[in-house]
Amino acid sequence: MRAIPTKYVREGSVLGENLYTASGQVLLKANTVLSANLIYKINDNKIYTIYVKDEHSDYEVNRLLEQSFRVKGMLLIKELFTIAQDDKHVLDLHDKLSEYADDVLYELKSSQDQFIEYIDVKNVDIYIYSSSLNVALLSSLIAWKLGYNDEMVKHVFLGAIYHDIGIALLPNDVINKTTELTRDEKLMILNHPNRGYQFVKDKTYLSAYIKQIVLQHHECIDGSGYPQRLSGEDISEIAQIVGIADIYDAMTSDRPYKRAVAPNEALEYILGSNTKFNPKVVEAFIKHIVPYPKGALVELSNGEIGVIDEIHPHLPLRPKIRVIHKVKKGYDYEKVDLEFKNNLVINRLYYDMI
Repeated sequence: MRAIPTKYVREGSVLGENLYTASGQVLLKANTVLSANLIYKINDNKIYTIYVKDEHSDYEVNRLLEQSFRVKGMLLIKELFTIAQDDKHVLDLHDKLSEYADDVLYELKSSQDQFIEYIDVKNVDIYIYSSSLNVALLSSLIAWKLGYNDEMVKHVFLGAIYHDIGIALLPNDVINKTTELTRDEKLMILNHPNRGYQFVKDKTYLSAYIKQIVLQHHECIDGSGYPQRLSGEDISEIAQIVGIADIYDAMTSDRPYKRAVAPNEALEYILGSNTKFNPKVVEAFIKHIVPYPKGALVELSNGEIGVIDEIHPHLPLRPKIRVIHKVKKGYDYEKVDLEFKNNLVINRLYYDMI
């Protein structure tokens, strides 16, 4: 099974896992054979990346959370962001989110050293909600890797849930705009950490850590971030944790105005932006990110196509693969370990069918 953008999906492909609507209902069940009408239906629901069964890989997605559990969290966040518009009943919902955080972190702790080996499938209309959950999950893993205790990890998790509450308070036509933003709209986006902080600052049931994350998650250690242009140690480390997780998730997600980039491209961007991010946080981050998910097809520098089989924790950009060779009766596979093949590199993820 592998994730591919829907523009590459052909009729007759088999859906790898359930797809959900924006309201959390099952749109299509796993193992559905996709017709042209069903592919149109997926795109019409603004889902632009899906998992399909692939004859070259029997890899099953090893998610951090079971899908229905993810949907539950996303719907809670959607409710939070919806009621935030009139600031009513937030305390009651926060209690539910706190209980959800306890349940998630209990499940997550047993896999806290796990790589994130999959590409998340999102409905673009609910990007802000599903993204907040993704950022919370990744931020928690980074925090554990940095040695945070369980109590602090929960603050990080909840801070990540709330980190974009300022976006939720913007007009819907700005949040969902698919064309270029005006100057005023860009300023509104840049001001969302301040707007979010104004929302959370007087809520005594929210910790100071959550409030720091809401205000500072877009600050950079070189002073190039926003809204306060903080630098270095003036930025809370927990905000830097959420900030890196947020950038990675934003880059690897389909959004109303752009399609996702590949995980390896997002990872290379973060590693290349060494003046912006705390090196200690980046080091913890990269220990959880796989640039080439298992089961994915990749194009090699010699033009051949291979399947990702195994990731080296110490060398994630040089995985073990199986090179695919066409033969009369189907395919043969040649095992190659890129750790020991210095003359070969991966050019890109390959999405076409073979």
